Amino acid sequence: MIQAKKIDFFVLSFGLISSIFLVYFFKQIINFQHSLIFVIGLLLGLTLYHASFGFTGGWRNFIERSDSSALRAQFLMLAFAILLFSGFVNSKSIFYENSIVGSIAPTNVSVIIGSFIFGLAMQLAGGCGSGTLFTLGGGNTKMFITLIFFIVGSLVGTYNFTFWLDLPSLGNISLLEKFGIINTVLIQLIFISLLYMLCSFIDKKRNTVLNHSDIFISNGFNAIKGPWPLFLGAILLAILNFLMLNIAGHPWSVTFAFGLWGAKIADFVGIDVASWTFWTFDYPKIALKNSIFADHTSISNIGIILGALIASSLVGSFNKKTKINYKIVLAAIIGGFFMGFGARLAFGCNIGALFSGIASGSLHGWAWFLFAFIGAYFGVKARRWFYS
Repeated sequence: MIQAKKIDFFVLSFGLISSIFLVYFFKQIINFQHSLIFVIGLLLGLTLYHASFGFTGGWRNFIERSDSSALRAQFLMLAFAILLFSGFVNSKSIFYENSIVGSIAPTNVSVIIGSFIFGLAMQLAGGCGSGTLFTLGGGNTKMFITLIFFIVGSLVGTYNFTFWLDLPSLGNISLLEKFGIINTVLIQLIFISLLYMLCSFIDKKRNTVLNHSDIFISNGFNAIKGPWPLFLGAILLAILNFLMLNIAGHPWSVTFAFGLWGAKIADFVGIDVASWTFWTFDYPKIALKNSIFADHTSISNIGIILGALIASSLVGSFNKKTKINYKIVLAAIIGGFFMGFGARLAFGCNIGALFSGIASGSLHGWAWFLFAFIGAYFGVKARRWFYS
């Protein structure tokens, strides 16, 4: 856990002033809804940082040491989100007359390939979609490199996108539509319970003693400075994703914004990305034409970075020195690029595809989890060379 130090008032002031300005800016330039989405982003960043709620390290700890604490917290987060989402997907939004749209995507070969690539790459990079943002907000210089190549990979993934869409597919499979709300909730909760028990069994078998309270308590808990227990992080992330669902009209996602940022830069330097098939689809076409500040995902991503910056200033750990050498830089470049590329192929990252996909009752979310975890296994093996 992060060790508390003195509050960094300079960084804290910058974070608070920037956040207040952006809340006002989004309300005046766009609308109140965008201000709320930004605030949700701030709270997501604060929660991710204080709870140290990362997928990459949690999966690596289980693969290497059979430490299942982070995985069990993630299962609890998914279970709570399923309960929250189940009655609201396809219902009316607070801000729209149209129905709320869940994170539903095809279960196809592209998801299998993309999630495997993402799972492997995130172990090299040392961060996932959300992890890249909140560790960058905490001042981690390596993650700045990762983000740059995450953006590049996301853009490259949009090129010739129809090739991946044309691969064999089961189509969009919504468990909610197929089995109904009650049956879908029961099926998913039973499956998550089985996974929880399996991880606990493996943990206990290897480590002899399994302390189930490890995700419910944290040493030196402080509501303002952290650290927060994983359980609290899990519950808050589920609630915040639920709020995003109702306020934005869709669940929390991360990586679409990276592709959009890359497309904006490419367009600025004269690359005709507007002619690429992906950017002719309805929403990508609109997003490319409009300001990035009109894009919900971009706004929430900025909020996550600033929220983590504020959290790190409260604990006095902003810009904590990071060991950098050529191997680590290379890992950040390769990992960042292939996370972006893999996420585009798989219709999202650990947030948009796994978290929001499963919460929305989409089968592709479970396929993403399975093949990303397999990829992570090989990624853990590969990262040893870069971090030795």
